[in-house]
Amino acid sequence: MNNIKEHNREGITLSEILVAMILIGLLMTTTFYVFSTFFARSLAYERQALSQADTQLGVHFLKWDLFMTGYGIPTNVIPISSSDNTGENGSDVLTLQSVAFGSSGNPGRWSYMLSPVEGTNQIIVRRWNDAEQDIVINDNIAILSPTKGQVGFSVYTVTDTTAAIGPSGQPATILTLDNIIQSAINFVFVVGPSGGPVSVNYSISNGNLMRDTSLFMTDVANFQITFWIDSNGNRQIDAGEMHNDLSAVTANPSLLDNIKLIRLSIVTATREEENYIYPQDTIIVGNQTIDVENLGRNFRYSVWENTIKPRNL
Repeated sequence: MNNIKEHNREGITLSEILVAMILIGLLMTTTFYVFSTFFARSLAYERQALSQADTQLGVHFLKWDLFMTGYGIPTNVIPISSSDNTGENGSDVLTLQSVAFGSSGNPGRWSYMLSPVEGTNQIIVRRWNDAEQDIVINDNIAILSPTKGQVGFSVYTVTDTTAAIGPSGQPATILTLDNIIQSAINFVFVVGPSGGPVSVNYSISNGNLMRDTSLFMTDVANFQITFWIDSNGNRQIDAGEMHNDLSAVTANPSLLDNIKLIRLSIVTATREEENYIYPQDTIIVGNQTIDVENLGRNFRYSVWENTIKPRNL
């Protein structure tokens, strides 16, 4: 009988290696899918959070522009206008005027006269003893009555200043102007370097809200403005008093003071992960119905609304 020697087998076979490689491949594929999904969602959440922060900051800044609209502007000028649904994606266009918007280089300096003048080129105004607030040489100024009526020329230039004491002992400055003036005790506003009010324009361009030609807010699909014009002055919102433009004020400028509230509606569009589908077919904002299919369903749309009470109209 032949002696058969048995040998202990060591190592692994090729088939076992192939099975192990398949299992590792499946595990890596699953892990990659889980992590890629996680990162995609994380990026989507980050984009959404940044968009929300950007929108909140932008709305706050826009509110201040609306607060300052009409500041230092005489009543014979309508400092706010809008164009209904004429912008990109049927959005509105808003134009504002003031002598002191946030980025105009003029922090809204003003003062008031301490005594009337007649046939002179000098006026005496209240001095604040603050270099950032007091009127200085080369400032362009406008003089308005308490009812915002224009007094004298639309713009005067200050050619000299002299510290003085007012009639009641208050700090004062004598302003020498480039023209003769006749005025009661009125208000003095520093106007822009151009010698007049500053204009800003809000509109949508390429999916962004623009302030003039500067990028103001990203990922904005639509922008709508609604006005409450209290036509009968009863301080209640009656039928027919909510307007999508200011044609009523243009036709009757006396209604400018009757603009009691301005509602801003901003639709943001934040890109989501590829498998996200926005669930609604349309978005209604202001007097505009937005067809989501035309803008794209792979976005998360949010509607931001804010109501502002104008201060200087």
